[in-house]
Amino acid sequence: MTPEPDHEADIRILELIRTHDARESAVLAAYQRLVDESVDEGIRYLGRLILDDEQRHHQILGQMAERVGSWIRGDNDAGTPALTPRVNRELLDETRRLIALERADAKELRRVQKELRYAPATSMLPLLVKLMLHDNAKHIEILQFIRTYAG
Repeated sequence: MTPEPDHEADIRILELIRTHDARESAVLAAYQRLVDESVDEGIRYLGRLILDDEQRHHQILGQMAERVGSWIRGDNDAGTPALTPRVNRELLDETRRLIALERADAKELRRVQKELRYAPATSMLPLLVKLMLHDNAKHIEILQFIRTYAG
């Protein structure tokens, strides 16, 4: 059962997204300065990792705003696409396989992480492995969401 449209809620959501996106723009500028002005190659490298994420967040927020705006306009043709719930056995099987691969990858990364416990204090390798583990968890979350609509 699809909930009734609540245009007042949609307007509030759109305003929250736009407000957050405006703050995100300031954050993007600050990270860009960090990358551009740092003399330390390691700081620039890590700053670019964050900047890439923040740029993607900015793009996603714009798509989200466009989607909510389309709800308000009643056209539902813009922004982030919607999923169509349907049984798709092949997609269900593939998401299960990919979740297993992500979990196996996380297990291997935890072994690498354990071996890196003696890395020099200035090494960013332990941090990078930790970030990849966060990405694994994010990927699994996305795949579980897809699986919900495939089965």
